[in-house]
Amino acid sequence: MGVLPVLVALCLSFAGEAQGQALDLTNPKARMISVTFENSGSELPGALDRKYGTPVQGWFAPGPGPGQALVRIPASQVEGMLSGYKPVPGTFSDFVWIFDIQTGDVESASFAGVVKPTVSWGFFETEVETAIVTEMRTSVSAGFREPEKRFGQMVFSYCEDASLACHRIQPVPLDARSGYVNAVGRVRAVALGGIETESFSPMGEAIFREIVATPTVIAGP
Repeated sequence: MGVLPVLVALCLSFAGEAQGQALDLTNPKARMISVTFENSGSELPGALDRKYGTPVQGWFAPGPGPGQALVRIPASQVEGMLSGYKPVPGTFSDFVWIFDIQTGDVESASFAGVVKPTVSWGFFETEVETAIVTEMRTSVSAGFREPEKRFGQMVFSYCEDASLACHRIQPVPLDARSGYVNAVGRVRAVALGGIETESFSPMGEAIFREIVATPTVIAGP
């Protein structure tokens, strides 16, 4: 009686990815990382560390200067995060974060693009092409004033003063244990016709984490 040979193949592939520990700014290796933004909504700019969206991928690399690290989130990901504002495809820059490696401070976090929000003119509504530039950092506290409705949109004007009218948000450098960071700053928006606003940006609050490969074992005869 013969014995049939049994072939067993064990294949280890990195078919999945998972969020790992907090982003290690001191590791200079260029790599993909995970970034998850707080998204309580633009109408709740004072709501901190409550609700987070779906993680997006960013690219980590050494920064442009000594002691700096850089994270670049592709423009296509930024468009997805701003889908409610009808981003114009192809107009966005990457969302670039520059960190101080030693302190975790965000020296700058910025992107630009064009959106087409719906604007109300009282008796009719229309989409208005609007160029936006977002700039944030953790070196200075900033905040927002009580909301005003302009052309059907709720606007929280940007402010830095110490008056009671300015609801200041304290910035938070990258926490080496959790990956949490909150950079504060402004969104400058200029619509066709020269209509301009300067609003508080809620897009500087996020969690930065390493990505670890999840091994998948495939066995077969």
